[in-house]
Amino acid sequence: MGVKTIELEIEKNDAPEKIFNEIEGYRLQYDAKYVVIKADTRHPKFSVLLQNAGFLLMENQIGLKLTHESAIKALEAYREFYDGVSYKLANESELQMIFSEIERGIFKTDRIALDPEFGVKVANKRYIFWIKDAVARGANVFLSVYEGKAIGFFMGKPSGSKNSEGLLGGIFNRPESYHQGSFHLLAGHKCFLDSKLAVDRTFVSSNNLDVLRLHLMLGRTVTNIRNVFIKHFN
Repeated sequence: MGVKTIELEIEKNDAPEKIFNEIEGYRLQYDAKYVVIKADTRHPKFSVLLQNAGFLLMENQIGLKLTHESAIKALEAYREFYDGVSYKLANESELQMIFSEIERGIFKTDRIALDPEFGVKVANKRYIFWIKDAVARGANVFLSVYEGKAIGFFMGKPSGSKNSEGLLGGIFNRPESYHQGSFHLLAGHKCFLDSKLAVDRTFVSSNNLDVLRLHLMLGRTVTNIRNVFIKHFN
């Protein structure tokens, strides 16, 4: 993103009186100019402390889960509409195509894109680097396909022996992808069911309510919400 960054998550057993010493210690250690702190909404005392210290609330991350049973119900309920939905593991050339699509600016609602210090171009470059790093660490990237045409991508990884974690997904900025969000998500459902895993978990930004509504319509349930605070340092 052009600046040194640290990202920390506060846990319920963290001592409020020690939090800022620890944050400052990490900031100085890494010479960070951009600090991101995540705090579960079930522990509001931390959110109050962070705001009093000048941290800005940029978004909420809404935790969602999809069970095997819920995915089956969603596919059965919308079967007549989604017979043309499929997915495929992206090969190297398709990964490069995904990067080209991202560079066109498909991510516009996350905290980086909405931050005037960064903007949409920086946000999308960040996602490209994130995908490359995640793939190097074992994540898989898939294309969501409708009637034979790629309409988007999604990335995930196993989480333990029975679960999976959805890391990122997006719809391509192409005419054939317009208004295809539900097809895109159902492709992910099919991939999840084929994996034979029990539960898939992911997070959705509160800045993207349209996607949240689709997830809930297609069987996911809310598990938790995290406040995401940021602060820029000179």
